[in-house]
Amino acid sequence: MASDSTEYTDIQICTLPWDQVECDAFVCPTNSEGIMSHFPASKIRDLAGPGVEEQVKPHTPLAIGAAVVTGAGRMRARHLIHVPNTLKPGGKVQVEDVLRATSVVIVAARAKGLSTLAIPLMGAFESGIPAEEAARAIHSEFKSYRGDRPLKILLMARDTTDVEVFEVAIDGGPA
Repeated sequence: MASDSTEYTDIQICTLPWDQVECDAFVCPTNSEGIMSHFPASKIRDLAGPGVEEQVKPHTPLAIGAAVVTGAGRMRARHLIHVPNTLKPGGKVQVEDVLRATSVVIVAARAKGLSTLAIPLMGAFESGIPAEEAARAIHSEFKSYRGDRPLKILLMARDTTDVEVFEVAIDGGPA
């Protein structure tokens, strides 16, 4: 599988079950209301446990470009970084929303001293954007990171299609 390493980032594709990934934080793409009803947030809620969604509620509505860090419940990740990429549950997602959400993940990680992040493909489901565009947006934001502490990024692939989409983003080739 493709990987992309620099002095600032180590970006890898990961196919482990999401609840088995040991990392500082698992990214939970959500909506401004913090309602975890649509994939991938619904899967993360099911894996972490129902209390996770309740931890976000006091901070809503969340602007696209904001983040809330919570515990990760039953997952092996230590934290969840909840980032909205749409206003309403199941709402339309744009490439700019995925870029903004990924950017705020970096800000939250730096603020909390987190260095290992797992991120699923976000913004590419139901009313989202093409998976290739979402993967390129996520990869490009992490690739442009130039912080004082290196980040290890695990691009979470559910299946061979996700692996291929992330590989194309890393390799920079056409989808």
